[in-house]
Amino acid sequence: MRLGEAAHEPRAGEELPVWRTYAPWKVRRRSTRALRTALRRGEMLGGGATRELERRFRESFDRHAVGVSSGMDGLELLLEHYGVGRGRTVVVPANCFPSIPALARRLGARLVAARIDAVHLCLTPEPWRREVLDEAPIVVWVHHAGMVGSAAMRSIARLREAGCTVVEDCAYLLPDSAPAGGPGTWGDSAVFSFHPIKPMGAAGGGVVLTRDGRVADGLAARRSHSGQESRWQKGDVLCRGRELSEFAAAAAVAQFVHRDGTRERLRSLAEEYASSLARWLPPGRVPQDTWGRFTIRARSAGEAALLRKNLNLRRIRTNVMFAFPWTSHPAFSDVPRPDGPEPTGLLRSNVCVPYHPGMRRRDARRVAAAVAEDADWPRRTGP
Repeated sequence: MRLGEAAHEPRAGEELPVWRTYAPWKVRRRSTRALRTALRRGEMLGGGATRELERRFRESFDRHAVGVSSGMDGLELLLEHYGVGRGRTVVVPANCFPSIPALARRLGARLVAARIDAVHLCLTPEPWRREVLDEAPIVVWVHHAGMVGSAAMRSIARLREAGCTVVEDCAYLLPDSAPAGGPGTWGDSAVFSFHPIKPMGAAGGGVVLTRDGRVADGLAARRSHSGQESRWQKGDVLCRGRELSEFAAAAAVAQFVHRDGTRERLRSLAEEYASSLARWLPPGRVPQDTWGRFTIRARSAGEAALLRKNLNLRRIRTNVMFAFPWTSHPAFSDVPRPDGPEPTGLLRSNVCVPYHPGMRRRDARRVAAAVAEDADWPRRTGP
């Protein structure tokens, strides 16, 4: 995906992707100026664009900010700091992409899979607590497309009160319009991603936010592979460069500065979807202006599969976010599955519909009309 494609707005009947990077002319102009400055100064890493990105996140979120080469690299640095290598327990929601539990396992963690809430698609805190009552586990809280801010804030507060260290994975969130009180500030730390398919899509990279300045200083020191010879000599095989490139930082700054425009366009689409697709939104799943995906729910996994197939035939692209719990992957066959019902059917019944700021309300109406027609197809045709 090329960044320049983001400014394109779909025409009637054209293919609608699930997500497309949005780069209006203000973003492109600001990014271009910053890239020219970096080239002129010879700053490929750790230059002015990285410092500006960290400053903007620090001032907006009232948290210490550290730029990194990717969201996963930021999570790796945090887990290293929190002592996962000493055998700490890491709790991961069942609907998480397998890369997160794989990273925790590689670092030496004891993995616990948490059941997910059917409405908000985030972990439910209570059922797994008895397994780790004698520990202070690390909880990776993944903000997915059904996340409702008030519910997430309450749950994260309860987890921290119980002694858990909470890391918020904000990869699929657009930073809140009032960041200091929004997602990314509720846990002990948070990770944002600027991958092209994320809401602040840029040229990659990410930012780690922490409450503790000492943690931020440690992450900043360890993101470089140079000057770490003592760790190499001790056999640290994970010691590698995790610094943010100036090119990625420049694009991310431009996206951050103009994110309110992105939010307004997404809010307009969310309003259209919330009214026209209300019957496919579980009660309590209130659209948020921080969402980077819009997820509806069919009555069953079979109906969701049929809906995705028919929408794709109409050139309306869809996907299902994490169709299977990560515990079903062969690499995690020894990890106990979450208590309660198997979440596979729940996950597969959720459908991500096109939702990106390059769309217009008429595109959302096109999607909603197609969903309504195709969802009635089994009842019109019979068994």
